[in-house]
Amino acid sequence: MHTLDVMHAIEYLWKAGACLYNEGSQELADWVEELKGFLYAGRTLKLVNELARRLDSLPTRGSVNLSRRKRLDRIIGYLATRRHMMHYDRLRREDYEIASGIVEGAVKHVIAKRFDNGSMRWIRERAEALLQLRCIEVNGSWEPFVDFVQDQLENGARVQQGPPRILTNVSLPLPQVGLAG
Repeated sequence: MHTLDVMHAIEYLWKAGACLYNEGSQELADWVEELKGFLYAGRTLKLVNELARRLDSLPTRGSVNLSRRKRLDRIIGYLATRRHMMHYDRLRREDYEIASGIVEGAVKHVIAKRFDNGSMRWIRERAEALLQLRCIEVNGSWEPFVDFVQDQLENGARVQQGPPRILTNVSLPLPQVGLAG
């Protein structure tokens, strides 16, 4: 389900408010809070209609007013065309994330800490294998994973009558490497 990050939508509310109120004013903060209530309640049509009503109330003369009207009109168009992506009330009821900060933080913690060093270069297959190992570690499942691998190797050694051996001395992508007895 494609969803517009709620924080991104709220940024647009602040930009819209800047067309109507003085920066840093309590009026601006109160107005944005009111519109955030519409967002979280799933009342996006009411939100867009409120923005359109405020656009209609802006004077049509003067370069500053024309600039504000143009910015506010663009914001209304942006939000109106993405209403289908802003069902925050339903998403919250179903316990979905409506902001990407948690995901971005997880990516930074899981991936960037291990993969994003200046001198590192990665081949996709090896990076994916390492990422799977990193997820096992981060989830606290390293010991059960090691036990599982040990069991698999022991079971394979019983069948093969000896320790596993790599079939090639040439570096291949991981999915193509095989074990033989």
